[in-house]
Amino acid sequence: MRSLLLFFPLIGLPLLWLQFFPQQKPLPKAQKHDLVASQITSLQLQKPVLEKSPPRVVPEKLPAPIPKKVQEPKAKSQKPSEQIKATPQPKNRAKSHPYTILAIEIRVKVAQGINGIAIAQARSQSFASSTEAFVLDANEQIIEQLPANESFQVGTINSNILFGDWQIPSAMWIEPKEGGAVFIANRWYRGKLLLIAQGDKLLAVNYVDLEPYLASVVGSEMSAAAPIEALKAQAIAARSYALVHTFRPASQWYDLGSDERHQSYKGVATEYNTTQQAVGETAGQILSYQGGVVESLYGATQAVVDKAHNGSGMSQTGAYQYAAQGYSCQQILAIYYSGTEIARLEAKR
Repeated sequence: MRSLLLFFPLIGLPLLWLQFFPQQKPLPKAQKHDLVASQITSLQLQKPVLEKSPPRVVPEKLPAPIPKKVQEPKAKSQKPSEQIKATPQPKNRAKSHPYTILAIEIRVKVAQGINGIAIAQARSQSFASSTEAFVLDANEQIIEQLPANESFQVGTINSNILFGDWQIPSAMWIEPKEGGAVFIANRWYRGKLLLIAQGDKLLAVNYVDLEPYLASVVGSEMSAAAPIEALKAQAIAARSYALVHTFRPASQWYDLGSDERHQSYKGVATEYNTTQQAVGETAGQILSYQGGVVESLYGATQAVVDKAHNGSGMSQTGAYQYAAQGYSCQQILAIYYSGTEIARLEAKR
């Protein structure tokens, strides 16, 4: 996400309450909210089993730290580095319960205006699933079951979707069995796929859980070989940004795009052991200010942040440099998002 978003707003979450860490001051009771989650699941960090998935190559050694004299220009809101210290945990801290990750679904546009091989007056596109998958109509009634790892043509005509002998009005779903992924536009994506007919073309929207989505975003936005604290800072910023857009979606059909206009998202191809680690170690953590979620903007460099976001946001290059010098993700975020706190999403008890 390195370009045109020009705002740094905050939004409240009417259905969310934020559990702050012990070193943080708790929110007043009036500002705590409940998040109604339809399902609670644990984060899965195992590597995907996909015969056609791109290889994941992570360098054995991280690049050498960047010398201090080459440091990124400081963000406008930054405090002197000597004042940025990690707050120690209280000695009388009670045992923390294992964190249960909320199943928050994100809708991501992964392709639009798809056109491929012309079939009569239709346009077509190939799809495949890594596991057996179901094809459902717009009312989620099963039309057909697909075998794994075989491609199928889907076309459009007169705003209807053509699939085999079926002509499906408006929209259809491709839903792999648990653990599967869908292949479209040369990429594998976790979750399920909604195809929407728009005239003679298709819009493809990936419905994916927030945490697996972030493992790909972090690997798309930052080098997987970056210091882990920089990756963790990126994960928290990306989680906050994505959550904001579930309440303020980019379109009636999707919350976010998959390019740098929002957050870069390339599916399974940019999931790495380091990005999964960064997401797992920050599970549920977001940036908050006065009970709201911060739309945590960021850019490739401080110059981009200054130009695109009026200086409000995190420089990814700067985060890398700070992490290489030993800064924690909390310290890095405090530099770029002054006055915010790190909170954690929790299910209603």
